[in-house]
Amino acid sequence: MIFPVCAVSAQDLPIEIARERALAVAQDSGASPDILSKKNNPEIEVSPELFSAASFEEKNLFSQAKAYFDQGNYEIAGSSLEAFLLDYLDSPLLPDAYVLLSKIYWLKGEANRATELLQSFLDLFPNEPRVNAVRLRLSIFYFELGRLKKIMALWEPVSDEVPSKLMVYEHLIRTYKTRKDSLSALHVLMKKRAMRSEFVTPILVEEEVIALVRGDLGEPDLRTVVETFGPIFPADEAMMRLMVLYDAKQDYYHEEQMALLFIEQFPRHRHVGSVRQLLVQIKNKIKQSRYLLAVILPLSGQLASFGNQALHGAELAIQLFKEELPGASVGLVVRNSEEDPSRLRLPLDAWLEEYHPVAVVGPLLSKEVNRVAAVLQKVDTALITPGATARRLFSLGDTVFRNAVTNRFLCNAIAEYAVLELEAERFAVLFPDEQLGRRWVDCFSEGVVKLGGEVVLTERYPLSDTDFSRTILRLKKADLEQEGLIEEIENEEGEVEPLYTPGFEAIFLPADAVRAGLIIPQLLFHEFNTVGILGTNSWNSEEFLKLAGSYADGVVFADGFFKESTDPVVETFVTQYRARFNDEPDLFAAQSYDATRLILAAMRRGALTPAKVKAAIAETVDFPGAAGFIYEILEGELIKEPFFIQVDQGKFIQVN
Repeated sequence: MIFPVCAVSAQDLPIEIARERALAVAQDSGASPDILSKKNNPEIEVSPELFSAASFEEKNLFSQAKAYFDQGNYEIAGSSLEAFLLDYLDSPLLPDAYVLLSKIYWLKGEANRATELLQSFLDLFPNEPRVNAVRLRLSIFYFELGRLKKIMALWEPVSDEVPSKLMVYEHLIRTYKTRKDSLSALHVLMKKRAMRSEFVTPILVEEEVIALVRGDLGEPDLRTVVETFGPIFPADEAMMRLMVLYDAKQDYYHEEQMALLFIEQFPRHRHVGSVRQLLVQIKNKIKQSRYLLAVILPLSGQLASFGNQALHGAELAIQLFKEELPGASVGLVVRNSEEDPSRLRLPLDAWLEEYHPVAVVGPLLSKEVNRVAAVLQKVDTALITPGATARRLFSLGDTVFRNAVTNRFLCNAIAEYAVLELEAERFAVLFPDEQLGRRWVDCFSEGVVKLGGEVVLTERYPLSDTDFSRTILRLKKADLEQEGLIEEIENEEGEVEPLYTPGFEAIFLPADAVRAGLIIPQLLFHEFNTVGILGTNSWNSEEFLKLAGSYADGVVFADGFFKESTDPVVETFVTQYRARFNDEPDLFAAQSYDATRLILAAMRRGALTPAKVKAAIAETVDFPGAAGFIYEILEGELIKEPFFIQVDQGKFIQVN
């Protein structure tokens, strides 16, 4: 799909005439292409008028400093001028003192102080005749330091009739283009376009902007342009370019959303008719696939980031399936579960009737699953949620399947690991005094008891705590009253000292990453260094590693996804996801990817109707997933192996 150039110019001149005029004006202006280079650093002479108005003492001190500067003695010159700034707060020579002192610091390599002094000049003396020369010198300093954004801020308040302003903008545009920062170049071009100057022909600037949008900006930058400029140029160009890119990827959902946004933002645009036709074409392209999988996810609002990760997971599964089986007529039809009801063109049942999907991936939230399942039950179509965790889901009917990590699943997993792998029998639990913390305690206790273990001690702490010493000491005291021991031992120096041996083999900490990062070092300080430390999937973060540091070595927790796993299925998923979306996959992406692959695997086995796909999913066994190996499906629940993750020398490693 190709849209022609569409620039709404403020000029009425024909383009060729405008080009010729702009070229002539540029030649007459003698614009330097290197205005921000060091060789164009303007000489800022001492003002004779200000020098004459100064007192004898002021002239004498300033002249001495200038003489030292001319001799190359920057240290003494700088010290003299710093004293000048302190002693003569109202001197007429203050502007000159700032300029000269800034130059001294720049030559000494103290760039920050040099730029601070010039900025102070601009702030203190905005009407000084040399202000634009100072602004240009500061711009050159910033350019040398790579602070290009600072340069833009310097020149925005300057009159458009000042020749240096346009030359600075042009230099920035060239620099950004050379550095492949096309988005920043576009922003400067838009500043240039808005200038009221005889040296600027807006229609030619618009051509440059359009060339950037069509040839240099990638999807993220194009979306930024759409968000930044809203219902004005060049957002229209960015939207049209995005539609082309989405169409090429067969990402019909985002293409349709962009088309709808275009119609809303640009109702009188010259291409609005073409975009309306495109909406019809998109629907037809979706229906060209013989078999459709529906995806219902939150693609806007607070959960949009999770929903889009899940969508990417589903898209990747479809793409890899079609690469493996060229010609497979399988596609996705996508629905935003968070879309404003007033904007929905079709209710859910009518939408399903129009596209006839063989199965549905989504939604993420339990309440949405509850709503969607009632409709799907009527048409006997399976739903696999990659995110909902409510225990009541399976009362909704045999069409509901869950491929999501729940706290109960992880709790049972870590309890099983502790008893069977660590061979621990006695446990303590240190938990936050809240409902969720108490649920973790109950679940973990049930899990270890089933396997012959026992939770012998539990200790709670207030959510407001940041120092956990008192709680840990209470735990230690309670342990000493049971199986804990303190023995007298002789150290290497021959001195006798007490040694505490806990009466349990492992401690479970159902805490978030921050609290766990604070608790673990304190546990080791209070001599719990001989027990295993077990945690939850909230520890799977760089924040936890930074907080706990080397104290975390050896701790173990369970999670539903580990992107650093060496499992071939995980490696393929992570590598392909990064390559296609230039992003890191999360748990929702992995679970959605597996949910889609389960449906595709059912179809590959010959299940090509909704009812047969549902039955085939229920019969799945031994399915290798990116979010864990799936052993079987019992009453809609995918029975999986979690990832057991240990901290080893400051890094996460998989231990199963």
